[in-house]
Amino acid sequence: MPLQAGMLAQAVARVAVALAAVTSLVSAQIDIADAHLGMASAGRTIRLGPASDSRGPVVVLPLEVYVARVLAGEGEPRAADAAQQALAIAIRTFALANPGRHARDGFDLCDGTHCQVPRMATAASRRATWTTAGQLLTYHGAPAELFYSASCGGYSERAAQVWPGLDYPYLQAAPDEVHADEAPWTLQLTLDEVQRALARTGFEGRLRDVRVDERNASGRAARIQLEGLSPDMIAGQPFRAAVGAIRLRSTAFTVERRGDTLSFTGRGYGHGVGMCVIGAGRRAGRGETAPAILAQYFPGLVLTKVGGALPSAGAPVPAAPSAGRSPAGRGAIVVYGPAVSPAAVADVERLTAAAHQALGTVLGVSVAPITVRLHDSIESFRHATGQPWWVSSVVDDTTIDLMPAPLLAQRDGVEQAIRMAVAELLVAPALAGRPRWVRVGAARYFARNTAGPSADSDQEVRCPADAELTLAVSVAAQREAEARAEACFARSYARTRDWRSVR
Repeated sequence: MPLQAGMLAQAVARVAVALAAVTSLVSAQIDIADAHLGMASAGRTIRLGPASDSRGPVVVLPLEVYVARVLAGEGEPRAADAAQQALAIAIRTFALANPGRHARDGFDLCDGTHCQVPRMATAASRRATWTTAGQLLTYHGAPAELFYSASCGGYSERAAQVWPGLDYPYLQAAPDEVHADEAPWTLQLTLDEVQRALARTGFEGRLRDVRVDERNASGRAARIQLEGLSPDMIAGQPFRAAVGAIRLRSTAFTVERRGDTLSFTGRGYGHGVGMCVIGAGRRAGRGETAPAILAQYFPGLVLTKVGGALPSAGAPVPAAPSAGRSPAGRGAIVVYGPAVSPAAVADVERLTAAAHQALGTVLGVSVAPITVRLHDSIESFRHATGQPWWVSSVVDDTTIDLMPAPLLAQRDGVEQAIRMAVAELLVAPALAGRPRWVRVGAARYFARNTAGPSADSDQEVRCPADAELTLAVSVAAQREAEARAEACFARSYARTRDWRSVR
């Protein structure tokens, strides 16, 4: 037995050495192939970081190596060459149009579905990348903001239906006839399952039924009635995200309640905006070229080849750090904004310092340093925050993201937007863990009032559920929920006379 065991151990060791040699050879081949693509990148690189729900290092990849790896992760492995080439161009365009998508995190793009998902490159993905090296789609001379999904199910979706405020003429709802023979998908969920999913996003109450209340031009569910919950309405895309985007494949569905079970029947997989990967494969299979496929899904864009420096796609450019100090003198207020508008950056710096001084005195708190990012486009703001066009500012820890100054001027004004954002930043640590209306209401209240609690703030009003403030279906719904949050805070503040104790 000992001899047999020894012989077995030696055999296992020999196999391990052989496998290691094969692995080294494969790795070497991958390195050589990637180096080949790296030379085609002309020095352009992508800083690839981990998705928000994972941890990992930031890796710097040559652009074309990145494209080949994402094509392996996002494409159909056995699709015809034209479909692979079309998707490679779309992937490259997306990367070049979003250099600052994760600037706050210290890299360009993440490795999750928020950006694009890479895998180990294959021979097919490298071939398509090499064939199209440097090619991209442009809009008004800059890399185009574009998207793609697994399957549109026969009708592409308008971008503004998925991301409010993002509306381009080349990202509209349109029929895609190559899906006619696709079988619909089905999903069954209990009312309790859907209620629990919605409760995690801030909905309250007992769910009794789910009905599609409104459909958009593509036939997808634009607004959904939630009988028994507060709020009782949700947009289609947030509903899909809450239930689970993998389980509920798209918003192109019908729903029927049978007892305590909801039966969903739908078509497509993904948001449906822009190029359909499955549709592109079918078009390539019937002989369409990559330019023809791109023209179908992105009408009006110009297919070109990049040379030298690329024009910016709209990400904010860092400005020089401010020399302004917080009231406590513990650090600078740093403002980032469009390089073409130094006056706007200086104004934001001045208004932020003034708001911090005034509100810090009233609240008895101070925060430093404060970073303010003044965006120069709705797209840039949406990339950084994930919020729709009707949200003026987003506060995250000690960072404030602001919509472009011209838009703020059309609303409550730049100064008022900054005051609300600074107020939220100051109250947030003390109000952590409370319902969202407490923080939002406090920010709005103190941005408008520098005196103590009002004696006539005892009005009866229903405090908004978290979902009413984070998942509003329209600008009117958002403003109404924020107004109720402020009224609720004012009422509680008048009773307690201590803003920190409001719950």
